[in-house]
Amino acid sequence: MIKTTIVGFGDSLTYGYGVTRNVKYIERLEKFMPLYFPNIGWNIYNAASNGDTTREGLKKLERKVLSHNPNIVFILFGSNDSATNEKQFRSLDEYEDNLRKIITKIKSHNNRTGLNKCIPIPILITPPPVREDIWSPIRTNNRLKQYIYIVKSLAKEYNCPLIDFFEEAMNYGDYSELLSDDGLHLSEKGYDLLYDLTFLELTKLINYEGVLKDWD
Repeated sequence: MIKTTIVGFGDSLTYGYGVTRNVKYIERLEKFMPLYFPNIGWNIYNAASNGDTTREGLKKLERKVLSHNPNIVFILFGSNDSATNEKQFRSLDEYEDNLRKIITKIKSHNNRTGLNKCIPIPILITPPPVREDIWSPIRTNNRLKQYIYIVKSLAKEYNCPLIDFFEEAMNYGDYSELLSDDGLHLSEKGYDLLYDLTFLELTKLINYEGVLKDWD
């Protein structure tokens, strides 16, 4: 049986702050991927931490992500990096530099699985919008869009799959339904959408035999 490892990496939006385990998108992938693709032996890990930015993520990358020899890594940072509080704010330049290093370190890691030439596939996810009536001026969607532009640019530069969660949320209708009462973290509907998007992206990387396709 082919072994395939997925790691979810990011901040509280991946960790699942404020929701039960069965709602978090990584834990739902852990439950359902074996049902849809039984020919694969799935190892799925949630390596996210509440409050992290790309700075903390870069420091934790080796220990929390690469140590699992992943085949696929979902990367979702930006909500905290763009917040203008003293502990979390990361400039656009630092955010780009940190994210670029995270991507290159993942893509240069030999996972020794034989899948996709032993190269892990980073899947970049843009952070969702926030409720500005609660968070402005510390968090605003206009400032967040500048960080999202970097995510999209790096996805194109490094040929990484991209999930534009921000755009999907904005097109949802009343995107506040996707957010919890704090206007930042995801509600169950938000995690429903994020799970659907991540599952769909994974199906693009799996063929009918359940074998990871060569991406690069």
